[in-house]
Amino acid sequence: MANSIELEIASIILAMMKSLARVIFIGLDAADSSLLQSWTESGAMPSLAAMSRNSLHGATVNPTGIYTGSVWPSFHTGFQPGRHGRYFYRQLEPGTYRSAHFPANRLPMAPFWSHLDRHARKVAVIDLPKAPLVQLESGIQLTDWGLHDPDGPPCSSPATLLPQLTARFGGDPVGLCDLAMRSKEGVAGLRDKLIVRIQRKTDMILHLLARGSWDLFATAYGDSHCAGHQFWSLHDPLHPHHDANFLETIGGNPLRDVYAAIDEGLGRILSAAGPEATVIVLASHGMGAHYDGTFMLDEILRRREGITTDAGAGKLRKLQALWQKLPALLRSRLMSTSDRIYDALAGRGRSTRKCFLVPTNDNCAGIRVNLIGREPNGIIQPGAEFHTFCDSLESDLTEIINVETGRPLVREVVRTAEDFPGEYQGGLPDLLIRWDRGAPVRKVASEKIGTLEREYGGVRTGDHRNPGKFFAHGPGIAACELAGSVAVTDFAPTIAALLDVELPDVDGKPIASICSANSAEYEPTSFGT
Repeated sequence: MANSIELEIASIILAMMKSLARVIFIGLDAADSSLLQSWTESGAMPSLAAMSRNSLHGATVNPTGIYTGSVWPSFHTGFQPGRHGRYFYRQLEPGTYRSAHFPANRLPMAPFWSHLDRHARKVAVIDLPKAPLVQLESGIQLTDWGLHDPDGPPCSSPATLLPQLTARFGGDPVGLCDLAMRSKEGVAGLRDKLIVRIQRKTDMILHLLARGSWDLFATAYGDSHCAGHQFWSLHDPLHPHHDANFLETIGGNPLRDVYAAIDEGLGRILSAAGPEATVIVLASHGMGAHYDGTFMLDEILRRREGITTDAGAGKLRKLQALWQKLPALLRSRLMSTSDRIYDALAGRGRSTRKCFLVPTNDNCAGIRVNLIGREPNGIIQPGAEFHTFCDSLESDLTEIINVETGRPLVREVVRTAEDFPGEYQGGLPDLLIRWDRGAPVRKVASEKIGTLEREYGGVRTGDHRNPGKFFAHGPGIAACELAGSVAVTDFAPTIAALLDVELPDVDGKPIASICSANSAEYEPTSFGT
């Protein structure tokens, strides 16, 4: 009798586990693949280590040069940047010299879960980075509850979901991580708040997961992104700002602590997932030391054109220096005003220049050519003159040397028209400057620009690098390392295929090793060089 009851209980538990979700996607935003490998091997991330031993795993590749701002929109849509148009949170407004906020809901196409919803698949999308909010017939969505650099205040579909979750789990205890103090108390406080946010989100995920059965349950942790920016110099003993004594006073490596907390949350989700679920974990893109020359590029371009004075640029540098000295609470309240002032000052003089710097993430700078017929006061003719100008600019930039290392400052100049074709390619920078990021940049020189010496004044000591990592575990998926790299655009059609839905007209394609062991050999979508 006892054995019969135990079998019945086990059967009920197994049925409940099967009903939670068919596909579970977990994003680890900007979780660096080399750190994941190191800490799974050392025992700091046992849950991911256990999953990786029983998973298909491999590298991911993101859009060259603009991966930071386009990786999640490319994931959400299955489209490459030339077709969805987003590469940064602030972009040049078409037909002007001004930049403005580019929120997720400005994407010209719906995310893939909207298509799944139309095909009667029940989906839950909980706090994916840069995700547009859509109204779902049979699902739920939560946006910007606890992410790095949210687009705006939290929202949900249905609207009643957010107040219910807030009442039960609370709100985001972190806010904007760039506003954290650089003192012992500030660093330790940010670390502790990130860990609290991870625990709250995990509780929220398990609560919503249990409300299944879901065809797709998709969520992400943004805390690895925040921690990588703010704690890199504490983690990296080779960083010029590394302070081993400071690290000891706060009780150890805060970056590792945040990754370990995410791993604990991942373990709880994996335990609840059940054996019938297909689980995909994506570490979207990586993190390394914040070494680049973007903060010098505007001055480099002006010197190249012989422009000796620029009142807007001088005022902008003074504004940025003043901004770092303001109290965190005041900076938080003035963020939108600061962005508008920045855009106004940065935009001064652009109309009279042959090319100019446009907003991008610092790891790869963006240059826009002042093109006749596209810009309001264009100077360079399209066609042969444009290509000759770009060739000359590339030659001059690649001659610049990082004086401290003796190495070229610029690793590569990417032409976006070649790498990112599509109807929205014209909104991207014309050129992307990939820096040699192996050492700090403080003093650069070339025959054309002379010598330029300047210190980076930002608060972030870590910044992004391209490679990502994925793990996939579930029925029919062989545990092995996938040769080659998976494109970020391939995850949307892969998840849809797992749910027997085909996404129309996307750039990505299903990953055969995840969708079917008998499919043809997988060749990832290319993003150029």
